[in-house]
Parts: sequence; C-alpha cells; structure tokens
Amino acid sequence: MVSAFIRNLHESFQSFPLSKKVLLAPRFADGQMWLHQVCRAYGHVLNVEVQTIESIALKQAALKLFQQKKTVIRPQQSFWIIQQIMMELTKGKDPYLSEAMITPGMVSCFHRSIEDLRQAFVHAKDLELSQFIDHRKGAYLREVLLRYEKMLHAHHFVDQMLIAQLVDVEKDDTIFIMPENSSLTQARQMILQTIAGERLVKPMVGLPFTASESDFPADKAQLFHATGTLAEVREVMRRVLSHENPLDQVEVIASNYEAYASSIHTLSSELDISCTYGGGLPLQYARMGRTLLKLVHWLENDFPIADFIALLRDGGLSLRNIDESIRSSEWIRTLENLHIGWGKERYVDLLESIEDGGAVEEKPLLVSLRKVFQGIFATWPSENAWSPAFIMTWLQKIVTKYGTIQNEDDAVIVKEMDDLVASLSSVDAISSSLMKKEVALQYVAQLLSGIRVNGTSTPSPGAIHISSLSGGGLTGRPITYMVGMDEHNWSVASRQDPVLLDEERQRISANLILASERGRLVKIDQNKRLGSINGNVTLSYSSYQIAEGKQASPAFELLQIFRNMQKLLDADYSAMGNALGMPVSYLSHKVINFEENFLPLDSSDLWTVALTDGHDQMRNGRDTLNAEYLHINKGSQAVMNRVSYAITAHDGFIQSDTLVAEMGQRAFSASQLERYAECPMRFYFGYVLGIWSKDEAAYDRTRWLEPTDRGNLLHRIFFEYLKHITAGGSLPTNHDRSIMQSITEEQLTDYKRLIPAPSQHILQKESNEIRQDVEWFYNEELTKTTRPLYFEQELTIDGEPMQLKLTDGTFLTIKGFIDRIDQIGPHTYRIIDYKTGSPAKYRENAYFAGGTQLQHALYALAAEQWLKDTGRDRDAQVTESAYFFPTARGVGREVVRLQDKYEVLTVLVRSLLTSLEQGVYIPTEDAKRCRYCDYATVCVNHAAFMADKKNHPDNAVRLRELLEVEAID
Repeated sequence: MVSAFIRNLHESFQSFPLSKKVLLAPRFADGQMWLHQVCRAYGHVLNVEVQTIESIALKQAALKLFQQKKTVIRPQQSFWIIQQIMMELTKGKDPYLSEAMITPGMVSCFHRSIEDLRQAFVHAKDLELSQFIDHRKGAYLREVLLRYEKMLHAHHFVDQMLIAQLVDVEKDDTIFIMPENSSLTQARQMILQTIAGERLVKPMVGLPFTASESDFPADKAQLFHATGTLAEVREVMRRVLSHENPLDQVEVIASNYEAYASSIHTLSSELDISCTYGGGLPLQYARMGRTLLKLVHWLENDFPIADFIALLRDGGLSLRNIDESIRSSEWIRTLENLHIGWGKERYVDLLESIEDGGAVEEKPLLVSLRKVFQGIFATWPSENAWSPAFIMTWLQKIVTKYGTIQNEDDAVIVKEMDDLVASLSSVDAISSSLMKKEVALQYVAQLLSGIRVNGTSTPSPGAIHISSLSGGGLTGRPITYMVGMDEHNWSVASRQDPVLLDEERQRISANLILASERGRLVKIDQNKRLGSINGNVTLSYSSYQIAEGKQASPAFELLQIFRNMQKLLDADYSAMGNALGMPVSYLSHKVINFEENFLPLDSSDLWTVALTDGHDQMRNGRDTLNAEYLHINKGSQAVMNRVSYAITAHDGFIQSDTLVAEMGQRAFSASQLERYAECPMRFYFGYVLGIWSKDEAAYDRTRWLEPTDRGNLLHRIFFEYLKHITAGGSLPTNHDRSIMQSITEEQLTDYKRLIPAPSQHILQKESNEIRQDVEWFYNEELTKTTRPLYFEQELTIDGEPMQLKLTDGTFLTIKGFIDRIDQIGPHTYRIIDYKTGSPAKYRENAYFAGGTQLQHALYALAAEQWLKDTGRDRDAQVTESAYFFPTARGVGREVVRLQDKYEVLTVLVRSLLTSLEQGVYIPTEDAKRCRYCDYATVCVNHAAFMADKKNHPDNAVRLRELLEVEAID
C-alpha cells in the first residue's frame, strides 16, 4: 500500500512530466528515499533532481561569490570565531563572562543564538538593551554579534543570511517541489521565495500517525514491552529472524538513537547480522577512533608509557614503517624495559642516556625509538598556550604516520581528522585564542564526538536499516519496528534557550522561532512523517529502567495507537498494560515455544530452553552444563575438592618427580624459604612456575616511590656512605654528616631520573622524608661501638653459591646478600639486616615465627662459614643478628636475635626442604597475607578453607613437616 504522501508526490511529478523538476528536501538522503519510494510504486520519473535549500542557494550564488571573492562559512568555522570573540571579551574590564566560563557548552549556546539571529535577519544594531531581561547579557550578546559581523566582513565570509541576499529568481521553467515544512527559518524562506517564486509546489504530507484516518497500519500493529533496552532489542531481533522476510525489508526506528544503536550494533555483530545506521555510530566503534581516544587519554594523563604500549599491543599504532624487520613484540619489550613511567621529558631524555650504555644489538632500536618520540614531542606549548588546533594537529600527525587503517571506517576517520584540522587552521589563520590544556581537551572531546563511523544515510541492500526518530520512516520498507516508545525518550525537549529566552525573542523579532514553538513544530513534522509508514509495524518500549531501578511509562502516542488498534477511544494506560501482559525479559519465555515460530536468538536463549521446564521454572541444570562444557565440569570438581577436607592437586599438592629433582638442585635464599613458610602456593607461583607481576612504573598521583623502591634507595645510601667512610680501614669509624648528605642528594638525583614523580610537591615531600630517615640512620650510627666491615656481601665462594653446612652434617645450597657484617670484638661478629617498614611483626618471643623469620639465623650461620672458608677469619663466630629499623617510622629500633639455636634452625630448614620435595604447595590459612598478594585473583578465597584442612587428622601425615615448622615459634 502506498502512503498518501508518496501518492501526492507522484502526482506532483506527473503534473509536469517534461519540465525540469527540483525536489527540495531537508537532507539529500531524505529526497533520495522519497524518490526511491515513488519509483518502486509507480516506475521511473523523468527530469527530477534532489537538492536542499542550502545547496540550491549555493549553486545559484556561486558566480557572485566568485566575483566578489567571498567564501561560505561553515558551522565549524563560525563556532570557533564565536569562541575567539568570547575569549577576547574576557580581557576587558569587569567582563560579563570570565575566561573560566568560556567552556564548549557555553560557546555552543551563544553560537546557536547568533545563528538564530542571523537566520532571522537581526543585526547587532537592531538589538536594544530594553529587549533583554538582563541588560548586561543583552550588551554582551550585542557586542558578540557586532564583532562577528565585522569578522565576516573583514575576511569575506558569507553565511545563510548573506547568501539569501545574493540569490536571484531562477530564470528557466524549473519546477520546485517541496513538502510542507512549517519550521523554516526566515533566511530559508527568503531563499525559497526568491528562487522558486510561484513555481513552488507543496504536496501534502498526510496525517499524523496517531490519527485514526492516517495511512499508519494501527489495526494490524503489534505491541510489546520489555525489562530493559537490551531485552527490547533482543526481542526485536528474535521477531526479525523468526520470519522469512529479507533483512533489507526491515527498518528499526529508535527514539533514543545512541542507546539503541549501540545495543543493536553489539548484538548484530555477535549474530553476524548486517545493519546500516542512518546516524552512524560513535567514534569508539572503529579501531582508529579508539586509537584517537586513547591518545587523548595518554596526553591528558601526562603520557604514561603503559598507554602507549597498549596502543602498540592492540594494533592501534604500529612502528613497522620505521623498521619492518622489527616485530611489534620487540618494540613493546624494549619500551617496558626502559621503565619510562610517565612524563614527556623522560621519553627522549631517558632514551638518550640509555642509548650510550645499551647492548650493541639494541642500539639501532633505541635510536629509532628516540626519533619516534622526538617527532611526537617536537614542538610543545607552554602551560597556558594550548589550543584545540594544536592538539588536533598533533593527533592527526600521529595517526597519519603510525596509525593502522584496517577498514573503511578507519579511512573515514583519518579523512574527517584532515578536514577538522584544515577547518581549525583556517580559523587560526584569522585569529586564535590560547587556553589551558584542560580546557583545550574539552573542545577536542567535543570535536571528536562529532565524528561518526559506519554511517549510511540511505539504506543498503541486504541489511536492516537503523534510523533515528528525527529521520525515520522514510525508507518505505514493509516491516517497521519502532523501539523506545517510553514517555521520556519520545518527548520532544522544548527547553528555553538560556541566551535568548522566548520572552526576549518575541521582543527582538517576529522572525525568531520560539523554543516552545520549535518543539511543537518538530513534534508535528515527526508525527506526520511517521504517518506515511505502512506494512507491518511493531511498537515497543522498555517498561523498566534497569540502570535507574524504576518503572518507565509508555508514551501517549503508544496509547493512541492501542486505542486505534482496539477501536477503544477511551482506553487508558491500565487497559493497555493489561493487554500487553508480562514484559519480555532478556531471555524471553517465548523462545521455548517453537510452535509459535519464535526461534532462539543465541546460545543464551538455547540454554533457557534447556534449563526451563514446561511451567517456566528453572531446572537443576548442573549436569546438563557439565556434560556440555567439560572445562566447567573440571572447574566444578576443583571447587568441590577445595571445599572438601582432602588435600588434593587443586589445593597445591603436586606430585612430580621432575619437581622433586629440581628442588634438590636448587639454591635457596633466606627470603625464598621464608616465603614458602608464609604461603607455599605463593612460592609455587613465583619460584616454581616463574609467574611474576610485571615490573612497570604505575602512575600514582599521591606517591612517588613504592615501598620497595624506597627501601632500595635507603639501602643504597647506607651502602655508599659506609663504604666511603671505611675505605681507609680507620678505626674507630670517622662519621661525616656532610658526606652522608652529599651521597643522599646524589642518590635522590639518580632516582628522580629513574622513577618519575607525579608532581613537584610529592617529590619534595618524599625527598624530605628520605632525608629524615637518613638523619635517623646517621644519629644511630654515632652511638654504635661495633666496626662495620662488609656491606651487601654476596654469599658466594669463588663465584659459586655457598654450600652451607647445617648442624646435622647435611648441606644447603644458599644464595643471597647480607646487608652488613660488623665486628663486635676479636673473632666475634654480628650481621645487620636493614628494614624500612614497621617493626611490629618482629616480636621478642618469635625467634623463628613459624619459619617466616629465618634470615637472622640462616645468614648468621652462612656469614660465619663464609668468614672461615674465605680465610678472612678462621676463628670467626657470629654471635648475634639484628633487624635494624633506621627510619623515622622504625624510630631507630633494633630487634636483636642471639645466635644460639642452630640445631633448631637445622630441623626447621630440613622440614621445609622435605615439604618442598613432597610437593606441598598449599595456600596459607591466614587471609590477611592475601590482601597484598599478587596472586590473590587466582586463589580468591582459597585461604578460608585451609585452617580446617590443616587440622583434619587425615592430612596429618601429608602435612607433618609443614605443620612442624609452623609450630616452631
């Protein structure tokens, strides 16, 4: 069935069969779709071309514009001119708007108002302060408009107001056909009247779709409501796929286009269903778009290297054009090893410093990286000298040189970026305003949000067409779905213009369209356009907003369609709700009814069938799931084993001859054995499987140094100082505060270069804390009577790890470093281990602390043997060890352990080694240790089950050695 509008349009064509005809439409795509409907219903039409009022005006005025050397200004350019004018006005005395108030949103408001005034033929001289409620606002707006007019004149720009004065009457017999349009501005009306005159034909559009006499097929419409946007979209797709109609017979009209188009794109991509989008999709739906947004994030957050590496890893950027022989993984690995962290200066500076000392095979790669970042950071504005043009040009250069174009959408984005940069450059050539980086980034975000991908203004064969409420209903397709018909999404906003209130518009000019009137006219045009829909129509809305957790009401228009469908003119919302029944959920109950031809949409729907009985009740589907997915079955078994009392492989009981042999040949450090005693599973992940968290600088706005980095820095300072003052072998030790301070500053400088600070304030604060800790150390050293001898002493003999002889005659291959060995007296020594944390866990009565504090005894025994075996002191005895806390936090405390329990140490070490060889790698039962563990996401709550397992008598033999260690305090 052909709609009344298409019939009227065809009759208009037929009335002038041989004359040249121009079909005027709001958009070219609209006119093409009208023509397509006419041709499909009546056959070819002759001598018809599609134009818009703007295009026909430009075509007619082109010669005059050329002769007068004038250029048509685009909306993008006029926006930036308005922005620059507003920035200039902030520099005056007592400005109406301060610089901080000139945001993208504020500029957009004034830009729209200036455009409205120009379209209504209102000049700055026509504005009077009495016309405004706020006289200061009126004076400000008048000045903006006056400067804008001068800018247009000075640079030979013309807008639609000026074009309207350049067009002439069309001299041939062209017939102009344009459907009635009640929302034309005065400038457009003047252009149309001048060019077309009496040769303008206005075919009737038809009645609103809610009118019972309209062409809209309300009598056979289908209605449903759903429990959310996703549920609504899934139900639409079910209905589309359940019928045999081709996809290119379907149009989906969405009220909230952005939300519904995104949901439809996600679902259609999963189902491999072709869709075209009348309004396109946001930038992030293309790889190049995501790359641009990530580059903006990189810039906004002071260039964290992790962001750049992520771009290389996901393929958004590629350095293959630098050197095709180098794989992406090599670039990434090199960048990770550089530990750049963040901060623009560190990229080039660190590469320059490392390049000189890098391995020979790495130098070409480092040179190439330096050139890359030198190019990226070639020119850079000062703090308050940023501009959107600079950032957009910077982004354009990066994606042009290093971006990867994989499809048409990526190419479209690059082209859009070129056009935007050209537009901004043309305005910057006239006048430019500088601003803070944060403000410039707001404008850039606005510019990027205007780039759309996957946009097809006219439908394509073989694809569902998705259109917005403002442009839908023109395809003439026989199957239409109208989604999102709730009260909120369907309403047309008629908010007051904050710059030009309706009361002020009435005073200024009768040609200005009121905000309230504009909303009414949009509603009328929209409803009339939808009235031309025919065929099969399904209308739906989401009756529950999941994000907000509240009910949503249907639009009045949906109720009106229900009334027309049921022939009940007085039906209310309650009657419609009862007729609609239960809302469709994400997993519709209809998918189990194959007799009604409702096909399952995807695996989720199939599983609904499998797990639901005939009464819509959920079955116990564990057996069904385990049979279908073997990995789930294995995972379920693993969970059951974990919660049981038995110690199994799922708890970390590993039976492997290879592992036993490896443990027997391994060299252990004290910290490794302590870690095993704390949590065998943590030891297994790290020291057996070799799984470690990445060592990379993480950006933290509140901290410069991680605890480990802080401890390493203090260790380095203490080492360098003691090495310096003991170099001459003097006794007693000659302490010198100036030397200590000099070494401290030198090491701080090195760490500033290696690890970037988030701010100068944080850097100064933590540097002062380090200096305070060093002062604590220095003052404590002044009171010591022992003689420092060896520092950061490695436990090796002739370059090989030591074979430490235990008291039972067995040997342990040991490795590690002793922070410090001091001489107490003739042949008597003490070892010192620096600690920069809290001394709380080093209790006086916890000598071994269940095997978690072995270092003092193990390294004391090792130091004694090392002194003897190396010939430094054949009669050496290490009589004590000390955990030394030489910081403000540790208040210089020393926890001393007398070394008189070597036999217990031997028992403890042998038990740990036996447990290791037996394959016991179970997790700790102390959940507190899991808080800061790198493997917490793997273990989850495994520690919660271990206390009961360890205490269960069936596990006593298997865990005997480990339990014995834990019992030794």
